Amino acid sequence: MAGPRARPTPIASEARRRFDAGLGLPLALAGLLSLVACRDPDRALLARLPEAEQARFLRGRAVAVPCWTCHDLAGQVDKVGPSLEGVFGRRSGMAPDQPGSDAMLSAAIVWDEASLAAFLANPAGFVPGSRMVSPGVGDPDALADLIFYLRHVTQPGARTPER
Repeated sequence: MAGPRARPTPIASEARRRFDAGLGLPLALAGLLSLVACRDPDRALLARLPEAEQARFLRGRAVAVPCWTCHDLAGQVDKVGPSLEGVFGRRSGMAPDQPGSDAMLSAAIVWDEASLAAFLANPAGFVPGSRMVSPGVGDPDALADLIFYLRHVTQPGARTPER
């Protein structure tokens, strides 16, 4: 039996009211557009992609948001999980400056689109004993977009601004 439901805070109630009144989506889009236009670390990557691929890239980036809790894209921030820079073509458990788990080292997987898709769909099932706590990405379209995004942003120097 569930406990008593928490009452929404006045701020949460006001945010919900604005969203329900049709104000939330335009404000959210305005915030996203300012991110894309001003501070987006992927701006140069996006500019090189055709429009249809830009949409796929952005969908994949949205799927990747939970990944950044544990992973970094450039090896510049020490996190629980390994940096994803250069992950394509790298052997499992062999990230620079990150000790691989016994499970990842024993799996001896060379990461490519197929192996990453299988792992990201079901981490514990694909590499039993993996320390990755994600339940996986169950939607095949979202998974494909995630792999597309990762293919672009994990290349060494991919997010280096053009000069």
